[in-house]
Amino acid sequence: MKNRSQFILILSTVIKTPFDLNLIQCTIANFNTVIEWSHDLDDADKILRIVSHEDISEKLVLHLEKAKVNAAVMEVFEKV
Repeated sequence: MKNRSQFILILSTVIKTPFDLNLIQCTIANFNTVIEWSHDLDDADKILRIVSHEDISEKLVLHLEKAKVNAAVMEVFEKV
């Protein structure tokens, strides 16, 4: 079985309400390459961490913008 690369995406977000978090969850659900995701609302940048089989960072930011959620890619790491 071939090893698939994984990408770890770190995004800064503006999450102010549970509704914002729900919008993020619904948006991420549209990407079938996402393995897992988590958020750190205690961090000043409201960090969103996503593990995916592809680098979906640009597409994700565009989809989040359409959902009226501000997000910016801070870092993308590839893990082989």
